Amino acid sequence: MAKYNDVAIPAVVPKLGEYALFKGIDSSDLEAMLNCVGARIEKYDKNTFVMLDMDDVICAGLILEGKVAIVKEDEHGHQSLIAYLTEGDVFGETSALSRERILAASFKTMTKCTIMYLSVSRVLNTCRNNCPFHRRLIINLFDCVTRKNSMLIRKIDILSRSTIRGKIMAYLEDALRVANAEKGTPDNRKIMIPLNKMEMAHFLSVNRSALARELSAMKQEGLIDIRGNLYTLL
Repeated sequence: MAKYNDVAIPAVVPKLGEYALFKGIDSSDLEAMLNCVGARIEKYDKNTFVMLDMDDVICAGLILEGKVAIVKEDEHGHQSLIAYLTEGDVFGETSALSRERILAASFKTMTKCTIMYLSVSRVLNTCRNNCPFHRRLIINLFDCVTRKNSMLIRKIDILSRSTIRGKIMAYLEDALRVANAEKGTPDNRKIMIPLNKMEMAHFLSVNRSALARELSAMKQEGLIDIRGNLYTLL
């Protein structure tokens, strides 16, 4: 069975302050806040759809553990990897905030995952207790939407490159820039990519064999170094 029993909310509260969704919310308020917005936590196996294209969405998902892909399937069953999300990322919030509440893509686990679901309507509407953390949570939720839009715009820029090498370099440079900005390490040239070669090929919309050949050529030419999923831009 793909979905496991619910995880107890208190068990994950100490770690929640690390995530952008709960930034600025006092740790002493977190458990009460989660009860207020109807939070629940579930676990999934790898390759499990947690939300499907055209679903009516009322909750946003927060990844507590694992990796989730945003995928779009065509009429022939071919899946395109639009983007991937990791621990701390939120998904489904854009659709839950819209008037139609209909998903434009599916969300599928790339690894075993632990996901927290929050009722978006209960986040947006202040409860009768007038909890002080609601305003902060709403601001954080919209910040997550902004970050998601920025990520998708960067993906469009990467795919606009005319060559496989151009797409690879744009992807690695973007991932490195984001990681260095988050960690405050502007001179770092190493980046751990959360995708294997097949997943990277899907993400860049290129043939896997062609991607492997180009990576090998770039390594031989001294442009990059590769150690598993660790890439160094030389």
